[in-house]
Amino acid sequence: MLLPWRPFPILTLTVRQFLVGRAVRIVAGLSAIPLLFALIYRINSGWSTVYAFLVDRIFLDVFSPTLLPIMVLILATGALGNEIEDRTLFYLTLKPRSRSRIVLEKFGGILLVAVPTILAGLALTFLLASTAPGPSRLLGRGLDQPDLTPVFAAAVVATLFGVLAFAAIFLALSLFVPRALLIGMVYAFAWESLLGRFIGGIRLISIRHYVQSIFVSLLDDPEFTIANAFGARAAMITILAAVVISLALASWRLGRMQLE
Repeated sequence: MLLPWRPFPILTLTVRQFLVGRAVRIVAGLSAIPLLFALIYRINSGWSTVYAFLVDRIFLDVFSPTLLPIMVLILATGALGNEIEDRTLFYLTLKPRSRSRIVLEKFGGILLVAVPTILAGLALTFLLASTAPGPSRLLGRGLDQPDLTPVFAAAVVATLFGVLAFAAIFLALSLFVPRALLIGMVYAFAWESLLGRFIGGIRLISIRHYVQSIFVSLLDDPEFTIANAFGARAAMITILAAVVISLALASWRLGRMQLE
């Protein structure tokens, strides 16, 4: 069982550090916040259809602009940031491995912990909300319940790209500035969650906007969209480019740091 992990000791170490630390428990707790909204909706579901609730209230209003960046931020800034604060990053560089490999394995460790934790909360939210006895969006077509599979599939794909982008950006941020967690919180709340909602120029350079563009593009429902949405392919390419640039900057920065 351990054989496939032996070529990636830093990745394995990173995952173990997360699993025994507080960060993953905090992220798990944050991922459960939409469950509270789903529970409230289940108690009083007459005001909205489950389709509209999951699309508008959960994914577009709560999950993608606020919870997603914060959850990834907590893990990404700790992957290398904690090593710097504890002065243990030097020991990772003692063996003959490139700085870029250290960054990539740390990035992989973030993804291995963040993706299942975040998606588990999202899946449970969809499951709980889908069983609510609310009015169906498709009752006029003779169906009792709408098909939520396309909504969940679009949410999963958009979330995966969001995790990739935020993990790479915040990992790089932790190497450039001290107290990256605090600065990242300000960025997540001020830029992604607040300003990105109301100022068009900021919206177009916000990761949130690209994540939501992927979601509404894959959902392909004219009733649920966002202003100035990009096509799914364009948004995905932009996010992947941001990931490559961020990891390259992180590798460059790590190579120039004095670790003794």
